[in-house]
Amino acid sequence: MNRPGQDIDAEWLQAHCRFVAEAWRRFDDAPGPDIALELPGEEQMRADATRALRRYRQLQSVHLLWRDLSGEADISETGRGLSALARDCIELALTEAENEVAGRHGWLDNEDGSRPRLIVFGLGKLGGDELNFNSDIDLVFAHDAAGRSSGPKRIEAADWMKRVARRLIQLLDAVDAHGRAWIVDTRLRPFGDSGALVWSVPAMEQYFLSEGRTWERYAWLKAAPVAGDLEAGRALIESLRPFIYRRYLDYGIFESLRELHRRIDANARARRDRADIKRGRGGIRELEFLVQSLQILRGGREQTLRQSGFLPALEACARLGLIPGEDASELRAAYAFLRTLENRLQALTARQGHELPGDAEDRQRLAELLDHADWNELNEVIEHHRATVNRHFSERFRDPDADSAEAGALWPPGEDTEAHLQAAGFQRPGDAAEHLMQCHANLQRRALSAEGRQRLERLMPGLIEAVGRQRPPDTGLADLLRLIDQISRRSAYLALLRERPETLERLVRVFHHSQRVAEWIIASPQLIDDLLDPINGFELPAAPRPDPDDKEASLWALSRWRQAGFLRTALAELDDRMDAVDAGRQLSAMAGTIVDRVLSLSGRGDTNLAVIAYGNLGAGQLHFESDLDLVFLHRSGEAPRRTVQRLVSALEMPLPGGKLFEIDTRLRPNGRAGMLVSTLESFRDYQVNKAWTWEHQALIRARWIAGDPTLASEFESIRRTVLTQARDADAVARELQEMRRRQREDRRESPTKRSLTDLQFLAELGVLTQAAEHPELIDLRETDGQLEALAEAGWIDARQAGALAGAWNQLLERRHLDWLRREPTPFDEPAVRGLIDEAWSTHFGPAEDARA
Repeated sequence: MNRPGQDIDAEWLQAHCRFVAEAWRRFDDAPGPDIALELPGEEQMRADATRALRRYRQLQSVHLLWRDLSGEADISETGRGLSALARDCIELALTEAENEVAGRHGWLDNEDGSRPRLIVFGLGKLGGDELNFNSDIDLVFAHDAAGRSSGPKRIEAADWMKRVARRLIQLLDAVDAHGRAWIVDTRLRPFGDSGALVWSVPAMEQYFLSEGRTWERYAWLKAAPVAGDLEAGRALIESLRPFIYRRYLDYGIFESLRELHRRIDANARARRDRADIKRGRGGIRELEFLVQSLQILRGGREQTLRQSGFLPALEACARLGLIPGEDASELRAAYAFLRTLENRLQALTARQGHELPGDAEDRQRLAELLDHADWNELNEVIEHHRATVNRHFSERFRDPDADSAEAGALWPPGEDTEAHLQAAGFQRPGDAAEHLMQCHANLQRRALSAEGRQRLERLMPGLIEAVGRQRPPDTGLADLLRLIDQISRRSAYLALLRERPETLERLVRVFHHSQRVAEWIIASPQLIDDLLDPINGFELPAAPRPDPDDKEASLWALSRWRQAGFLRTALAELDDRMDAVDAGRQLSAMAGTIVDRVLSLSGRGDTNLAVIAYGNLGAGQLHFESDLDLVFLHRSGEAPRRTVQRLVSALEMPLPGGKLFEIDTRLRPNGRAGMLVSTLESFRDYQVNKAWTWEHQALIRARWIAGDPTLASEFESIRRTVLTQARDADAVARELQEMRRRQREDRRESPTKRSLTDLQFLAELGVLTQAAEHPELIDLRETDGQLEALAEAGWIDARQAGALAGAWNQLLERRHLDWLRREPTPFDEPAVRGLIDEAWSTHFGPAEDARA
């Protein structure tokens, strides 16, 4: 960032920046600020390690400041440059400390002859590559060494490492005539000042497993190995990931952050005569909390959020939709400005502070360092960015109870609850009051933690108010209270619903509209996570990759994925964002993926197998309660029966989220009496010479979905041969009509299901009788597309086909929504039935009314 109309020179830098003046005062041989120094060599370090470190740190910092002011580096590059400088100094100091300790006590040696080294972690700004010119460095030390040193004064490995750490700190932090290299802060180690300076790797892992506190999750969010054994450091941080990033969504962190914000506010008010751009309102700390809270909350499931730097983490939040794009732009601009201001302020004062100057001359210097004409102009920009940050922070950490004027009127329930409910528009206030009383009595008997009970008592009034906004409010209340009873011991979910009023509102609305979805969520409360927007939209989440070494965990992951996908599809239909056709395709895509993934767990290298989907799955029209009609083929040799048995068994295995799918294999050649797995050749022979007409009818919707992809084309060739053969149209019509009559006798069908099946039979009659002359018909597996193609082939009137295709989609929509919703969908059933009956009479004839 250049000064307007001026070139930067050493004299101007020294006049405006005490930091620069201090560096040149201490080193008479200082090079120009535009010249980068070389790393101190072994000779310099041996001669005077403290002077070499301080000279390198201070003059290299001047060079980085020169690049910053001249516009050659932005705030991110400057932060990375200063952090790299700190890492160099730490590594130099560590090497010198190791040599000094080894000179007195000898070296430590591993069994393979290598020498174990101290693991040095950088936390805070150093770990995030975001150091300022006068930042201190937060260091934590660990080791993975054992045994004793080899010298004349032998010591234990832990003692050797502790001596190295102490000498490293002294080399960096001790003040002499040349100042200090870096201020070192080691208080972020386990147990702080009262804890050991250096921890063994196993001890540190155990500490975070059993003792780790919430604030340490934030501290280690930015941790990175910066010197010594970097590989061991990375491995230790990886082992701490489950501590930092929880698998579940713990919205309880907002309560602790809100309390922390209150303390920040109180401190800021106590220091009202000093403007602190880090800890004060709208400062850098609030910016960091905004993003870090989302990282802590979501990082267990969204790996892209596991970023140590602020800007990469902000970008990840924006990409996931956790922070809207416009808000992210405002926060990005505020961060760049405030961090630049922080750097200029520290260069101006040569101190670590974050308080804006009160002296008029210093204010003018600071304004010039930031390319502003005077302090008033600069201060206006400062206030703008701080107001922006504080607005976003206050919105994010707003107390949900702040807007509720009657938070205690409906919970806990009392003698006046029924009157309140009646006033709120409940149709059966007595029944609703009884449900609330029973729920409250049940919860009172629960052994809940103090935190859990507090969260519950804060949530319930808002939940009842949200219920009261539905019309009628009574619908779904009993199911919601069952859910609350179910999750009462999972206080993270209580916190989630309280902290996210929009999610609570959506949960209430979904329970109001859908008994099915309510039952899903009550049975598997983790599905509440999938009600969250915008991160959980209606697109399918990424399918988990199976682990052949852990089949059980892989099946559990697939079960959770299926639940989430089914829920999102159902929500999309309930919200009118997806029609039944697209929902069927999405459910079919999920089923195909699951079969493929489970086959990879069951096959153990078997590639000579094709999985063929029939029925709704084959047609891409799967319903929420559909089973999977599967047929298994192989090319030749021994049939992979064991693989197929394992596949079917795994798909039908009882899991926490229910079975993946029910499997029906009766459509294979010769049905239950036939082989579970057929060769392609025997399948071809059966279909050409032995199959019934209804089996050819079933083949219309069949398609390859998993297994050896080279078998897909061979199966499709057989299917084409069978379906395009010439047929006696009258005979086919009689056989399908008889088949449909038997179906009616053997099973009960709703009016919607009856009409859908009649339309399917009608279209498939056309495909079977017309495919010899119009082979393109067999490329279509969905009924509406088949009807439209049959009109083009001249088999059915175009206007009638269009009306029937429209009726098909309406019926499909009705079947899905009637299954999902508590209330039936309005529908002109007589008109649709009349269309179908007319078409049926034309193509099947009136004899033996199979539709009655």
